[in-house]
Amino acid sequence: MIDKFLLLLAVIARIFKEYKARSILSVLGVGFGTFALIMMVSISNSLKEKSRQEVEKFGKNLVVVKAGKIRVFRRRSRTISTATTLKISDAIAIKQQIDHVVKVLPSFHISYPIRKGGTTIFATIIGVGKEYPEVRNIKVWQGRFYTQKEEKSGEKVIVLGYKIAKDFFKDEDPIGKTLLIFRVPCKVIGVMEEKGADISGEDQDSLIYTPLKTAMRRLANVDYINTIYVQVDKKENIPYVKEKIRELLRKRHHLKPSDKNDFTVLSPDDYMRMETEAMHIFSILGGVSAVISFLIGGIGILSIMILIINERIEEIGIRRAVGAKKTDIILQFILEASFISITGSFIGAIIGTGLSLLIFMIFNLPVAISYSWILFSFVLSIITGILAGIYPAYRASTIKPVQALRRI
Repeated sequence: MIDKFLLLLAVIARIFKEYKARSILSVLGVGFGTFALIMMVSISNSLKEKSRQEVEKFGKNLVVVKAGKIRVFRRRSRTISTATTLKISDAIAIKQQIDHVVKVLPSFHISYPIRKGGTTIFATIIGVGKEYPEVRNIKVWQGRFYTQKEEKSGEKVIVLGYKIAKDFFKDEDPIGKTLLIFRVPCKVIGVMEEKGADISGEDQDSLIYTPLKTAMRRLANVDYINTIYVQVDKKENIPYVKEKIRELLRKRHHLKPSDKNDFTVLSPDDYMRMETEAMHIFSILGGVSAVISFLIGGIGILSIMILIINERIEEIGIRRAVGAKKTDIILQFILEASFISITGSFIGAIIGTGLSLLIFMIFNLPVAISYSWILFSFVLSIITGILAGIYPAYRASTIKPVQALRRI
């Protein structure tokens, strides 16, 4: 068995030596197919994992209702029009009247200058309930979040985003210190963990959190809100909840069928739609290129094996004359074709895996090498070799020993 294998390797080495150009093209064809397949799957899986992480930053199964008309382009929210029709009562109605809703948090966002000594920074203040960290999947890094008592009484307490805390206090402990929001002195009671930008493009480290009543009454003196965070029980129910929210708010805001919505309902899918479509197109193009490459590699192997048969008729005749069966000839040629294909697949797998890891490192993407797909590429290369070798193997097995020996 070992002798046969060594003989097969010697024959294949001779094939590569005698048909260098065609052999290299065949190997490269299969290799590029494996390379494209592994790269496509690895990068696609990495982007999906990154998207999952981005969605986690946004919040679990979260639907966001914003006042006015909002457009999302390249994961950025752009305000087309504003409205003051969104009320706390709307949030209560969503909680009470729509199925699959777990939590509802009304919120008011406003940008104000924040001052401490000679330092002034414009920042977004978010007035929201104490459950906000849980809903948005963020944690307090230092100090604490405000309590229900502070929320109900509208205490002038604030929790700083990580960057805001660093900008104002550097390495100094901010807990218990005071910042001026516009002209209102507010006590710092906590600092949030470093989180970065979420999928809506909002940098959560540059925000300041305060009780909703504090933001509405003490800072802005308004009776409306501009955002409602709605947590849904399951991801599958998000489309249903979004539609029911639209129906409910249109009814509550007394909008006629011809009137446009004075609110916008968004979910993570709305922010990720363009990326999801791009990943889908990338996967299709990568799959097509892999199939074409395997096809080209298979055709290359087929052409080489046919040429080899014409030059090895005498060898085939001698083997048949000394007792080799047709199945032995078929097996030999199929194994030769498969070996060429596997060689290309092995080279493609190494390059594809290495380049994928390099891309992950350069672009700071999650590592997502799929070993099952690497194994699949090897199986596919074997199938390519077998299919490419079937016809040449059959043709070689039909050569009659007498006709072959006459050419010696």
